[in-house]
Order: sequence, then structure tokens, then C-alpha cells
Amino acid sequence: MHPILVSFFGINLYSYGLFAALGFFTAFLYISNTVNKSQGRIISQRHLQNLFLYSVIAAIVGARISYVLTNLRSFLSAPADIFKIWEGGLVYYGGFICAVLFVIFYCKSNKIDVFKFSDIIAPALALGHAFGRIGCFMAGCCYGKPSNALWSVVFSNPDSLAVKNVHIHPTQIYESLSDFIIFILLRAYNKKSHADGKTAAFYMIGYAAMRFVVEFFRGDFRGDYFFGLSPSQNISILLFACGVLLLFVSAKREKCFR
Repeated sequence: MHPILVSFFGINLYSYGLFAALGFFTAFLYISNTVNKSQGRIISQRHLQNLFLYSVIAAIVGARISYVLTNLRSFLSAPADIFKIWEGGLVYYGGFICAVLFVIFYCKSNKIDVFKFSDIIAPALALGHAFGRIGCFMAGCCYGKPSNALWSVVFSNPDSLAVKNVHIHPTQIYESLSDFIIFILLRAYNKKSHADGKTAAFYMIGYAAMRFVVEFFRGDFRGDYFFGLSPSQNISILLFACGVLLLFVSAKREKCFR
């Protein structure tokens, strides 16, 4: 579509980088606003700002490392391209895992309730990711398989990462719309009384199920397949199982604290 939005005196504004930044920004605003409105002090603004900054760094590093490992052959011939993240090339699951591990570590180190905080983060993840996938669509990465559907799209921009001049599934839009729906549902659920950790669990279950299905329509290189499934589909199965486990843990915690 439009990988480069504006070029000014040799400086390019990449759509992927813009929407990724927009995703991080909207996620932070949502978390900050929710924390301010929440009853009880879950986390201070100082901790929130530190946590968000470092978790974003962890997410970007993890997402990029995952992408590089998946496409290692191409990067071996051009190592400098490893650092060109503004052109696209972040694997969500890699970033998600690294960010989650850091959040757990930070919360434990600073005596912040991980379960309560995770319920605030969950909708923000879906919201930020929805904007990020729009960036993917603009850049042409994470593109779909050939399709004759009425809603199929054609990428013709020479700078696009997608296959050119072929009708393909708009998989980026599939995921973006799904993420927006997940955000709306989780935000509504957070307004109801529930055991801490359940919103996060439902995010894990919902996103994993959606991602598993969308993967069938992806046309870009997916890495080596295991048991006939892409790496992301295998991770989706594990994430789904972790979400179900978290539901049981949350329910058990609720009984213990009654």
C-alpha cells in the first residue's frame, strides 16, 4: 500500500513505524487512564512509566530477534538490515513473551499485584496491536495467500513487502479488526466484578484462537512447520493452554481470598 508516507529532504516517514508508535502510545494512554480511575492503588505513575518504557524495549527486542531468527538466511547476506525495524519485521509472539516476562519480573520486584495489573494491560495489548497491524498492512508485511474473495487486496507499490500485483487475503486487516473486537469485549468485561487475572486469561485464549485461524491465510514465510502447523500456530496452542490454566488459577485465588 504505502510503506513510505512522506519523504522530506531524503528523510522517510515509514507507515509501519508510525502505526507501531501509535499503538504503543494508545496502549499507554489506556493503561494510565485505567490506573487513575481504578479503586485502590494498583501501581504508581512512576512505576507505570518505568514499566511501560522498559517493557516496550523488551517487546521490540524480542519481536525483532524472533523475526531475524525466522528469516536468518536473508539477514546473513545483509546484517545491517537487522536494525531497520522501521521498515517492518517484528514477530508479535516474540515481543509478547519478552514483555510478559519483564512485566512479571518488575511487578514481583516492586510488590505490584501481577494479577490485578495484568487485567489492565490485557485490553491495552489488543488495542495497541490493532494499530500495529494497520502498519503491517501499509508496509505490506504479514501478507496473505492468493484469494478470489471480493475483499482481497492488491499490493503494487514497489517498496511494499508483499507480493506484487496479485489478489491476496488482507490478513493484517483480519487481525486488526479482531484485535479491536477483543479490546472492546475485554474493556466491557473489566467493568464487571471478576477474579483478578481473568481478563488476562480471556485475552490469551481469544487472541490465541484468532491468531491460530488467521495463520491459515498467511502467505509470507512462516518459518519451519511442526506437526503441520506454523511456529505461530504452535505458540498459539501453548498460549491458549496458558490462558485456560490462568482461568483456573484465578478462580482458585478468588476462593482463597473470600
